Formats: sequence, C-alpha cells, structure tokens
Amino acid sequence: MKYPDVAKYSDLEIIQKILEEGERALLEVLYDRYATKVYYKCLGILGDKDIAKDLAHDVMIKVFLNIAKFRGTSQFSSWVYSITYNQCMDHIRKRKRIPQESLNTEDFQYLSTEEIELENKILEDLKLTQLERLLDQLKPDDKMILLMRYQDSFSTRQIAEILSISESAVKMRLKRSRDKLAEQLNELQDEN
Repeated sequence: MKYPDVAKYSDLEIIQKILEEGERALLEVLYDRYATKVYYKCLGILGDKDIAKDLAHDVMIKVFLNIAKFRGTSQFSSWVYSITYNQCMDHIRKRKRIPQESLNTEDFQYLSTEEIELENKILEDLKLTQLERLLDQLKPDDKMILLMRYQDSFSTRQIAEILSISESAVKMRLKRSRDKLAEQLNELQDEN
C-alpha cells in the first residue's frame, strides 16, 4: 500500500485522501475500522444476527457510496452511526410498519437534578439481564436512544446530530424512554 502508516491516519485524513487523491483502496481501512462496530450496533437494535449482518453490509455500502457527502461538521463515527441507526429504523418500520411517532414539544419538561440522579440510579441498579429484557420490551426508538446515551455515552448534542432533531427533543425522548423503563421495572418488582 502507498501509505505504510495508514493505521495512524485519522478518519478525516483517510477520507481526504480518498476524495482528493482518488485512493479508493483506503476504503478498506475505513471498512476495517467500522464494519464490526456497525454490525454490533445493528445486532443490538435488531437482535437477529443474520439481519444485522445484512444491514451492516448495506450500511457500509451506503457509507462508501455517500462518502463525498460527509462534510466533517461532526465526527465520522457519528455520521456512520447515524446511517446505521436510520438503516435499522427503516428496516424495523418496513418489517412492522411502525408509524413514525411525532414529537409533541408541549409535553417536554425539564428534569431537576434530583430526578436525573434518581433515574440514573434506577438504571444503574438494574441487573444486566433484567435491563436487556426490559429494553427489548421498549419501542425500537426508545431502546435506541437509551443505548446511544448509556451504552455508547453519546452526549445530548451528538444524539441530536445523529437523529437530526433538537437537543430539547433528545432530552424529552430520553426522559420518556427512562420513564417507560422505570415503569416496566416497577411492574417487574410488583410481580416479585
């Protein structure tokens, strides 16, 4: 390969070489960096290895076909994650024909510090198996936003960029998703 230290290159440097110098062979480097991550994101959302494998392949093709559209205003990983999320949500909508839920910003309420700490404590106290089971009972959009925040540690701003919504809408969706999860936890505890 023309670039022996390519592993040290940032994603942006690789993209620039692909676009400006026509080094299409460097797509392989991006593939190696992201294909497994994309697969596991798809698997986490969909729970089916075969579908996750197919969708991960589709995502990587979409990334490569649209790489010239990457503007560099966010991290490349966020852009790839956005494509992954959208591809998975499209698959779920087609499969289940889930109607797109519209946001009602009138329902948005700012959380107090105590409420945030309490909700975070609830999430931390759950055993992993219970959490996985409860997450699987949530709507895909609710599950996804919680995974983005707590598993992937994305900030509100990053989630807003990925989902192409406002930060207020992200906060609202996170609150609603945490509330649903807490409600499910209470129901589970009432059963025991």
